[in-house]
Amino acid sequence: MWKFLGNLLKLNAAIADQTKAIMKYDEGLAFVKAKDFVRALPLIAEAAELGNTDAMAFLGAEYLTGTNTKADGKAAERYLRAAVAGGHQDAKGLLGMGYATGKAGFPKDLDTGIFYLKEAAQEGDEKAAAMLVMIDKGEGIFAKRKR
Repeated sequence: MWKFLGNLLKLNAAIADQTKAIMKYDEGLAFVKAKDFVRALPLIAEAAELGNTDAMAFLGAEYLTGTNTKADGKAAERYLRAAVAGGHQDAKGLLGMGYATGKAGFPKDLDTGIFYLKEAAQEGDEKAAAMLVMIDKGEGIFAKRKR
């Protein structure tokens, strides 16, 4: 009986955290829409820490691109990996792009990048598919540099 009650309390706390994460993320997105990133990003970060995969993917993209915040490859990798682990579909392509390009100090690992890009492309991510073509053809940032 006590174990059941303990599990019930844990479930209740998890549901409360999910609800709070959704509310924080939605509030943060309202500030994004208003272009108030100073107020938006802490709310979205709180939602991400509470387990909201949309918030994780959003922050990962922001840190990867340096949009509305300082670029930070390590933070981008952490948030995008967590989003992918949580089942967020769109984060796979971003994670693959980060590994493939090494953008913003993201740990460059072309093989890992290709792995995630292929998964994302198979799920319909057109940007991931386009990057795979660039890698395959050696175009753009993937062109072999002549010395």
